[in-house]
Amino acid sequence: MKINVNHPSFMSFLTSTTNHILSAININEYFTLTNEKKLAVLFTVLSLIKNRTKVISKLSDAELNQVITLFRKKNEENENYEFAAILNDVLKNFDVINNLSTQEKNPKKTIRKKETK
Repeated sequence: MKINVNHPSFMSFLTSTTNHILSAININEYFTLTNEKKLAVLFTVLSLIKNRTKVISKLSDAELNQVITLFRKKNEENENYEFAAILNDVLKNFDVINNLSTQEKNPKKTIRKKETK
């Protein structure tokens, strides 16, 4: 992935995506949540990042990790430490969360036909 991370349009993309995610979820009480609820928040954050980056290009898992790292660094620079901690948790649990997002949500049902004699 060759992106000029200091380019104004990319910085604008990071800022707008961060604002979109923060408006979609409430992170104020994240640190008091149970592990299952934290996992749900992490899944939501990862899904929103995937949806926003899908507009630019299709990213592999390694490239998505790099983008999330850039999001984390940008939020640390902007002193948004709560969201940076959530992004750090996403990076730590990336494999688990990514597997949840790729699982089939509703398994296909087989239709049984009654045999007539």
